[in-house]
Amino acid sequence: MTDETPEMFHARYEDISAIRWPRPADPQQDEPDALKARYLAWNAWWKKTVKAEQEHGPQHDALLVALEDLVEIKRDADEKIRLLLAYGRIFHQPRPHTLESLGAAAGLSPSGVSRAFGAEEVMAVAELTGKRPPAVDVQRYDPDVISGQAGKDRCIWGGSKAKPCTKTPEYAVTDKSGAKWACCDKHLPGYLRSRI
Repeated sequence: MTDETPEMFHARYEDISAIRWPRPADPQQDEPDALKARYLAWNAWWKKTVKAEQEHGPQHDALLVALEDLVEIKRDADEKIRLLLAYGRIFHQPRPHTLESLGAAAGLSPSGVSRAFGAEEVMAVAELTGKRPPAVDVQRYDPDVISGQAGKDRCIWGGSKAKPCTKTPEYAVTDKSGAKWACCDKHLPGYLRSRI
């Protein structure tokens, strides 16, 4: 792209902006908040583009940066969708959402919802929210069956990210998703409450 003119360079930025952040047909309908959000998003993209061109040269232009940016946004959204599906199916109280209701909201079939998340997402939701899912089984502690690395040497069924339980695990609590959590004597009543 070394033979492009400054006009061509400017036109490409205008084209990409028009595709990514389309403006309403009537500029009078452009809300100040929407205008500000569009500007902030465009400015962030511009900074990424400048950085990419400095690191990779002009062949890594604004179009490539825009595509990479959208792929990153999509990847982040997909991850959050999986976490919200896990929350809705495993943690939601007083009862979980159905596979059908979650599927309708997420654009998935009921079986797609059940395959969209697993023990890793359930553990991540627990870490982010400080909540524990209802338990379905309890056994004597065995470090080889515990889902997360943290549970190999401490209780992860109780406590939170800010104040983790440091007690030695004595039980393995299994949740509805099949994830196994290390549990100490102090936090075993939480298992019993979730069974009532």
